[in-house]
Amino acid sequence: MARTLDDLARLSGVSRATVSRVINGGSVAQETRQKVLDVLETTNYRPNLAARNLASGKSGVVGVVMHIEAQLTFSDDYFAGLLSGITDSLTAETAGMMLWLGSRTKEETLDQILSMGMLDGVIVTADTIDDPLVDGLRRSYLPTVLIGHRRSDRDASYVDIDNEAAAMLITDHLISTGRERIGHITGRVSSVSSRDRVVGFKRSMSRAGLEGDSLIVEGEYTPESGYKGAMSLIDADVDAIFCASDYTARGALEAIHNAGLRVPEDIAIAGFDDLRFAAELDPPLTTMRQDIQGIGHEAARSLLRLLDDPEGNPRRVLLPTELVVRQSTGSTSG
Repeated sequence: MARTLDDLARLSGVSRATVSRVINGGSVAQETRQKVLDVLETTNYRPNLAARNLASGKSGVVGVVMHIEAQLTFSDDYFAGLLSGITDSLTAETAGMMLWLGSRTKEETLDQILSMGMLDGVIVTADTIDDPLVDGLRRSYLPTVLIGHRRSDRDASYVDIDNEAAAMLITDHLISTGRERIGHITGRVSSVSSRDRVVGFKRSMSRAGLEGDSLIVEGEYTPESGYKGAMSLIDADVDAIFCASDYTARGALEAIHNAGLRVPEDIAIAGFDDLRFAAELDPPLTTMRQDIQGIGHEAARSLLRLLDDPEGNPRRVLLPTELVVRQSTGSTSG
């Protein structure tokens, strides 16, 4: 059974782009079109879908895949923001949405998406370095937009922020307050954004002539990992902590308070994301704001544009970030 455009192209004796044009109703010579349609039929490559798309253009439904457990989708501010932005954009274009969450393995999700044969394209969160679901979607016939990207995805369409530059900026801010022993609690080791934030932290520290490598503690973007990481850094006598997420910072704040230390007098702390609760922590959290809902919005817009122009260039969008300074690093603004 043919699973990808490359399989169909090889069996049809035409290019991958030609197969894509046939499936998406583009301009193709009749003889060539028939050759591809014959292969679609003999390989059982969703022939009913192919016929329907050739007749009507598109199904009007896109897939959205988020790597999060279903019960956390709306309680996690980050993923809820992404979903809100995606939904708003698709609704404005009267496009339907089918949502997959983390209840199956990535291989099972990929197989289900490709075998059901009713999606015009897919938006997928893509922050993991090795991800068979993302790899499979990118090899498939489906137009795909990534939220986040990896170095290897050179020809992919994606929406992201510059995590490295943002981490440098927030570390520079901590250094500007006079801190010298600055620790960093990372995100997941398998996360591209986490690794980029580590690089940004190290570069900022190196540029200032400060030692940073020995003060990096592995975390998981969770309050629990923030608490554990902060306790370790307190033992290392740090005077500031940059956390890879606001959730991590929330746990780190609790650890600092429980140790009988003051924020920011004894230890300054900064987070990342500017989630809803960041300004309500005690003290309010300095953080790096990213427009999470805007990322979802732009991912949906990018996919819709790809569907309008299947043979167009990949869309690569980097959205800006903003340093929000609050009392956790000694400011009275924000």
